[in-house]
Amino acid sequence: MALVISVLDVIVSAVFTIMVARQYLARRKPYQLIWTIALAVWTIGVLAETVAAAQGAWAPLTYRLYYAAGALMVAAWLGVGSLFLVASRRVAMAALVAIAVISVVGVVAIMTSPINPADLAKTDSLGFVDSKLVKVFPLMPVRLLIIISNIFGTFAFVGGALFSVYQFWRKHIMRDRMVGVLLIAVGGLIVAGAHSIGVLGGPALFRISELLAVVVIFAGFLLSSVSTHRPATSPAIQATTG
Repeated sequence: MALVISVLDVIVSAVFTIMVARQYLARRKPYQLIWTIALAVWTIGVLAETVAAAQGAWAPLTYRLYYAAGALMVAAWLGVGSLFLVASRRVAMAALVAIAVISVVGVVAIMTSPINPADLAKTDSLGFVDSKLVKVFPLMPVRLLIIISNIFGTFAFVGGALFSVYQFWRKHIMRDRMVGVLLIAVGGLIVAGAHSIGVLGGPALFRISELLAVVVIFAGFLLSSVSTHRPATSPAIQATTG
């Protein structure tokens, strides 16, 4: 069951990535390019997780890919994309440079850190390498960079979406898009809580929460992308609907 859910997650993530990439090619908005990158690494992370589930065990390559894409980069790049919608360009560019540096340093560290394949068999109840039993990657810099990127990404992504919702609500316009952006925020919160949900409900519920997160964000994206003739009257709103 968990494998089926993971396969569905890969399919939805891949379709979502392609749609945002096509939107970027048509409109050339910076946030669309950055979200395409974020969704592409999301797909890579889920694919690595799916391959590991199908094989019944983690291999060094799949674990490195999952850690680099799913654990390190996804939330941070989604957050940077949100800043290009709601923050000044200077702030967004500064965040982009910082996250790019963190991503490069983190990926290099993940790909070059030695892994004992036997350690990958020490898994927790969710099927992930049990950090309480084995420190596959060192605190410095891998784990610290992951903590920083996920805290930033969650606050920027969810906070940016909620700020846009507030802008729609305050101006009493574009209710459909307001609901869409609210769904994006909800999806971001599900992502942030997926691991905790899994701890409480087991691996099946964890996989379901992962799939639910991408489906909710995808639904919000589709709803917020619906064309409307009502004018956008603030930069944040105009960017969100572009």
